[in-house]
Amino acid sequence: MKIKNKSFKDKSKKWLKRHVDDEFVQKSISDNYRSRAAYKLVEIIDKYKILDEAKNVIDLGSAPGSWCQVLKNHGKSLNSIIAVDILEMEEIKGVTFYKSDFLSPEFEKISKTIGEFDLVLSDISPNLSGNKVSDFLLSKDLVENALSYSLQNLNTNGHFVAKYFRTGDISDVLTICKRNFHKVTSFKPKSSRKNSSEIYLVCLRKK
Repeated sequence: MKIKNKSFKDKSKKWLKRHVDDEFVQKSISDNYRSRAAYKLVEIIDKYKILDEAKNVIDLGSAPGSWCQVLKNHGKSLNSIIAVDILEMEEIKGVTFYKSDFLSPEFEKISKTIGEFDLVLSDISPNLSGNKVSDFLLSKDLVENALSYSLQNLNTNGHFVAKYFRTGDISDVLTICKRNFHKVTSFKPKSSRKNSSEIYLVCLRKK
């Protein structure tokens, strides 16, 4: 038991050191972003120009709020930024936050009053167990739900971006995306850790 505890402590120390030394963690602190995840969205915006004509945006699974901060900084022509998460999120001026599950009947009613969006974002990650098969299935389920939401709530020519994990087959999801968007691709930001299997599904211009 003592050996296991020591091993756990050693791994924790290594993770903490890697986290503290991470250039994007340091950059997020200097830029006043709430997490290093901000730079993943910055790269996506720069590469795919998803904010160029966007007026109304929703961030699914928004906590702690770094993507909303990026939207505030980069989306100068945005009329509204909606954020939703089951976790609490500290207030961001100009962002309307709902503490809710975006799949819940309650939020469905709210969505109908908000209207359609030009961009749906999802950086949601499941609570990872370490089991690749289980984690992939949970991740895929989240992507499918976010995609379903986007197809119901995106304007024509709107965009959809969602995180998933490259540890399984999502060809059925891609088929649906290609049927409903003019361009579908995947993107691994430089700010995403090299040893992470996360990647972003980018669907442009809803048909």
